[in-house]
Amino acid sequence: MGIWKLVVEYEGTEFAGWQVQPELRTVQGELGRALSTVLRREVAVQGAGRTDAGVHACGQVASIEAAEDVNEVLAKVNGVLPRDVVVRHASPAPPGFHARHSAVRRHYRYRLHRGVVAVERRTCLSLPCAPDLERIRLAADRLPASRDFAALASAVDPGESTICRLESVEIVEEGSFVNVEVVANRFLRKMVRTIVGTLLEVGRGRRSPDWIDEVLDSGDRRAAGPVVPARGLFLMAVDYPGDPGLKEKTE
Repeated sequence: MGIWKLVVEYEGTEFAGWQVQPELRTVQGELGRALSTVLRREVAVQGAGRTDAGVHACGQVASIEAAEDVNEVLAKVNGVLPRDVVVRHASPAPPGFHARHSAVRRHYRYRLHRGVVAVERRTCLSLPCAPDLERIRLAADRLPASRDFAALASAVDPGESTICRLESVEIVEEGSFVNVEVVANRFLRKMVRTIVGTLLEVGRGRRSPDWIDEVLDSGDRRAAGPVVPARGLFLMAVDYPGDPGLKEKTE
């Protein structure tokens, strides 16, 4: 048996998140069911990130054990999967590889739209009044650090560390869309959505950019802004040791 790395894309609107939950439709559950059907045995699927209900992915990573060449059956797996999830790529992984535990960096994107939108309403947050992006950028520049991000976490499991290495928060304009690109070694629960909600408080003129420092120093979730809806959030990519260009990105 070898280990295979799968890159998975899904639209999360109708999923109760990634992780298997009794009686609920999940991405992990659908993927495990499809792989087990095609390979004719029970297949355990591990994911790089436990995305919440309604969160999407372009580059979720999963790992499985398989004696077969997964590429030879990939078309069959995608034929069994529902239309809102697809395995984009499969490749052999090194011994000991685990989609979650081997990851060194996650890339998330939150999509905002300036004005109302119809076609992409399930994959972005529509803002009737456009925020001040320069104020948002000033606030975002204060976030990257290796520090305690408890104030930006909605819930923390007992014994869970709240220390993260937040590498970058970039505001990228794309026509009428604004993407908030966030990269870190790990994320706390609803952390990206809380970051965006907090930045929007600044962009709407309700808070000053240096208010971010007060929020982080407080360690208190109540000091931050609201959690924005899940529909605008995407897991874009996950980095692993040995990935091309990883050393350059880390330095």
